[in-house]
Amino acid sequence: MNFKVFISIALICCIYNQSLQANSNNTGTISGKILDKDTQGAIDFVNISLFRKDSKNPYQVKASDNKGFFNFTNIEPGIYRLETSLLGYLPYKKEVDITAGNETDLGEILMKADSKLLKSVEVTGIRSNMKLEIDKKVFSVDQSISSAGASASDILKDIPSVDVDAEGTISLRNSSSVTVWINGKPAGLTSDNRGDVLAQMPAESIDRIEVITNPSAKFSPEGSAGIINLILKKDRKSGYYGSIRTGVSYPWGKELGANINYSSSKVDAYASIGLRNNINEGKGYTNRQIYGADTSYMNSDTKRSFEMSGLFMRGGIDYHLNKKQTLSLSGFSMNGSHNSNSDIAYDYLDHNMFRTKQRMRNSKSDEGHKNMEITMDYLWEIGEGHSLQTNLTYGKRENDENETYTQTDHNPLGEITNENFQKQTGPSTHEDWEFQADYVKKFSENMKIEAGIKSDWTQRNSEDNIFNGAWSGNQWILPSSPDVSNEFDYNEQIQAAYGTFTGKISKFGYQLGLRGENTNVSFVSTDNSTGIASPKDKKYFKVFPTIFLNYNISKSSDIQLNYSKRINRPRGRSLNPFVNISDSSNIRIGNPDLNPEYADAFELNFIKSWTSHTLTSSIYHNITNNVIQDISYIDNSVMYQKPSNVTNATASGLEIVAKDRLSKMIETTSTVNFYHSTMDAFSYRGLEYKGTSGFSWNARVNGTLVFGKGLSGQVSGAYSAPRIIAQGESKGSYSLDLGLRKNFLDNKLQLSVNAQNVLNSFNFENKTRGAGFRQETSNQFHGRSLRLNLTWNFGNLKPNKKQGRDENNEKTMEVDNEY
Repeated sequence: MNFKVFISIALICCIYNQSLQANSNNTGTISGKILDKDTQGAIDFVNISLFRKDSKNPYQVKASDNKGFFNFTNIEPGIYRLETSLLGYLPYKKEVDITAGNETDLGEILMKADSKLLKSVEVTGIRSNMKLEIDKKVFSVDQSISSAGASASDILKDIPSVDVDAEGTISLRNSSSVTVWINGKPAGLTSDNRGDVLAQMPAESIDRIEVITNPSAKFSPEGSAGIINLILKKDRKSGYYGSIRTGVSYPWGKELGANINYSSSKVDAYASIGLRNNINEGKGYTNRQIYGADTSYMNSDTKRSFEMSGLFMRGGIDYHLNKKQTLSLSGFSMNGSHNSNSDIAYDYLDHNMFRTKQRMRNSKSDEGHKNMEITMDYLWEIGEGHSLQTNLTYGKRENDENETYTQTDHNPLGEITNENFQKQTGPSTHEDWEFQADYVKKFSENMKIEAGIKSDWTQRNSEDNIFNGAWSGNQWILPSSPDVSNEFDYNEQIQAAYGTFTGKISKFGYQLGLRGENTNVSFVSTDNSTGIASPKDKKYFKVFPTIFLNYNISKSSDIQLNYSKRINRPRGRSLNPFVNISDSSNIRIGNPDLNPEYADAFELNFIKSWTSHTLTSSIYHNITNNVIQDISYIDNSVMYQKPSNVTNATASGLEIVAKDRLSKMIETTSTVNFYHSTMDAFSYRGLEYKGTSGFSWNARVNGTLVFGKGLSGQVSGAYSAPRIIAQGESKGSYSLDLGLRKNFLDNKLQLSVNAQNVLNSFNFENKTRGAGFRQETSNQFHGRSLRLNLTWNFGNLKPNKKQGRDENNEKTMEVDNEY
């Protein structure tokens, strides 16, 4: 969209919107905040229905946000009945008289636990774990029984639209071109490291997960599929409170953690620590056929074991300078290790299926990483709906890989023909500075502007050193200096500015956004043995428009049409031309000539709410150019893999998400996604590859059940049908997880039991084809597991009797002294 056209549209909409302001005086609004009467804590995801006085059908339906707030707008004058409902709480009803232009603030609505229900069956209430907003889906982690003792990667597997494969690769709507954030920031997570980081982050440290499939211009356009944002816990309750947890798992693992929170009218502070150790086992196989003048075969079987350990710490303090200004300092750090041991047995056969060679290969990996990030925020609430917020973030990541390989070849008679020993080290560092400023001005209920700037400076350095051992004195001796050494330095600067204009005309709402980003990338790969350096510089400026349109069909249903332009920048080892020869039969090469992917994302959403049900259906269509794919090819019987911009692709689909409270004891969240993918034909290394297309689908159901006497359960099942990839297809897969939770001593003590991958079916199988070969692979990185966790909650919560502000800078009112 041309910038002048954008400004013209914004001005026209602004003038037109102002001319219609008089219409807004013909309607009213209702707002309020829902709290637990006993604890004074905010209750999120409460179902709130507004009825006309004598009607049984809802006029409007809302859900309270994560701070308990709700807001009804455009209410015609008359007498209404407001009702709230949540399992485990007594219903609340209130009559409200709306007059034209009236803004009714109900203040704090105190919901009381249903003591009769609790006394008779001791039911623990279920709060909904999903909330739909105009631009994202929000999932509450603390309502997931399976989160006890789990990692962030484990809990992501239960989120609709999100998949995590055997190697920890995260995809959104079947695309791995996705950005993962922590607290709205990249936090140094890249495709190279986020699998390990998220596998060691305790799920208990996460408050909620936001899935943003079509972000507005306010957000970075990074990740052509969208954004997954992990929001860490940061509660605001008066007094102090916390918990201590411990757990064990099979295969053998253990967990220990604690957190503490303190809040007052002037200071809010929090801190937590978690230690996790997890062991698991896996297996896999590869069947490869190399055909041509002399067809040959290579089959292999793999057995592997993993051990992951991590220490995760976070903390922060908010100091309220006055009623309008807050200064915050927060941060987190991780110190972890990932050790693995695998044995691979290779069998080489000729065209007559006679064995020509056997190979035994043992690989051991010892990887350590350190992550830390610290952020300083300043918030100035200038007035109602008028604010300025800035933040400065510094992050540093260090990674140290040490891998050893022992390989022995045997002839058909079983005699040793060759032995070699190799060690590879790969230390790397990553530093990042980020500054962001956001300005918001709300002119009326029907008009708001947002604008901001962001600067991001990133520097990465990595080394790859290979030592070839020599047999001497009945042992392998390594040289003092590497036989092969490569250093990769990467620098990136991104300067961005954005603006959005949000308006509403009667039942029609809109948001127009524009973001400009100037990117400056330079990197150099240096062969230390020869001193030859291969530098690259890339500079480009891109504009990313966004359009969000919303029409309120009725008081309980909406239709939305969204568009955004996205980018996926290649980084890290994908760009490093270093040839990794650690596995002589499978060699990976980076590609310094990679260019970013660009995607145009269109989405049509329909949302319908009932008292106990919510249904959202999304029709989406993504067009991606310069698609990056790992391309495999055979050269002298060795498999090579290299990422390349090979083709263009489209993906169209229908995603349906249903949230249903089937009874007082059962709630389900169900997702089904039907999609069609197409990849255009492309040529690679002088060979032509046909275009591919195919239809596939996947489904997931999460069910939460209350059995009585403080006992609740959770069932999570998922299925993914076969789907196409660049050179073949991925086979279908399915999984089943089970969980139980028991509360004791008025919920102070909690016992959780979780069984993951109950059917031992969570594996990944692919069929690929290329010039001169076809191959079938299967990998299972995590087998069946069982976890047992115990949590003790403590605290001294008190009502906050002074007006303050929550983390969204919204006013909180005085608590009635009676409670």
